[in-house]
Amino acid sequence: MRIFVFVFLSQALLCAVAFGHKSEEHHDKNADDHVKETSPLQKIVPGNIKFAYSFYTHLAGKYPKDNIFFSPLSVSLLFSMLSVGAKGQTQAQIYETLGFNMSSISEEDINKGFQQLHHFLNQPNSDLVLSSANALFIEQHTKLIEKFSEDLKTFFKSEVIPLDFQKEDEAKNQINSYVEKKTNGKIKDLLKNISPQALLVLVNTIHFKGTWVHAFDETRTHEEDFHVDENTIIKVPMMTIIEKFLLASIQQIGCILVDVPYKGNTSAILILPDEGKLQDVERALQNISLQTWAELMRPMQITLSIPKFSVSTTLDLKSELSQMGIKDVFSSKADLSGITGDPNLTVSEAIHKAVLGVDEKGAEAAGASAAVITKLLAPIKKVTMNRPFLVTLLHKPTYTVLFTGKVMKPESY
Repeated sequence: MRIFVFVFLSQALLCAVAFGHKSEEHHDKNADDHVKETSPLQKIVPGNIKFAYSFYTHLAGKYPKDNIFFSPLSVSLLFSMLSVGAKGQTQAQIYETLGFNMSSISEEDINKGFQQLHHFLNQPNSDLVLSSANALFIEQHTKLIEKFSEDLKTFFKSEVIPLDFQKEDEAKNQINSYVEKKTNGKIKDLLKNISPQALLVLVNTIHFKGTWVHAFDETRTHEEDFHVDENTIIKVPMMTIIEKFLLASIQQIGCILVDVPYKGNTSAILILPDEGKLQDVERALQNISLQTWAELMRPMQITLSIPKFSVSTTLDLKSELSQMGIKDVFSSKADLSGITGDPNLTVSEAIHKAVLGVDEKGAEAAGASAAVITKLLAPIKKVTMNRPFLVTLLHKPTYTVLFTGKVMKPESY
């Protein structure tokens, strides 16, 4: 059986903290021409959000004591690209796991939705660097089915780059150089080796660089305790700012949400579980709508303290997604005949790496019902992220979860 090597990458880094809840003052004028509710992009939003938190819940259950950070968007993009060449049960498993109900959305709408999303994410914006790139590295003598090649170019703006996989080191270096360039040097040497049996390598990158609307004052950053668990306390540089933020309290599951906006209509949604409520909050993520949270958040003057930190995660997607339902594509049962016409293709490797860093000024990065939520009734004067918390980078014009994760133990930055 020929090997279809699938490599996935995304990278992101949070930057300077911002004050500001008045979103009308910080619109991305290009991207904020609101997408019609009936557009393909709006049709894929629910599936993308569902997958983001289903995947998070899966990872949190397996790695309860570890930092988690990934780009659900990048995983969805890459496997949607792969699904263009998949057929039958192989394709059905991919779409179902990605959160798409094929009885209510068509393959064409999914492809067009990602096409529109790619356009929105790659809009020029002086306030924000946000870009997504796709590439297909192909064995130089292999011919793709024309429809597969054209659909990748049309819907995913994918480059097609021929390589000689018999020259293993040279091929590996070319792919790693592409990844390094697209992530502005933040991810190097992604591939440790590559098989000469490889036929294709599919790559996606997401690069995010943003600045807070108002930066933290570096002179207010001081070393403080971070309670990793009941028995572990570490020292972290804690940044502090007094400003007005959008804030919500979810009393039934026990957590506070704070919307810390970047310039350019993207926000970091910080979720601080009450003590002992981390797992309850993680389980509830699958059943609570981000739109509902957004609607019920209210501006409030608070003292916000968050660590200055970085986290990184490398995931074996072959292992993780097999457990979530994408099984056939990684086995001899795979039907990827829509790629080259060869029925004997399988995905041998799937890798995801993401990194995140937070500081005072800015930096860069290379993934229930309304009844559960209540308005915040009493003012909260201080919100301190001094125990494990969750973070989501949300692109508001398209309601896309760019990255999400959990900070269990902040690493130095």
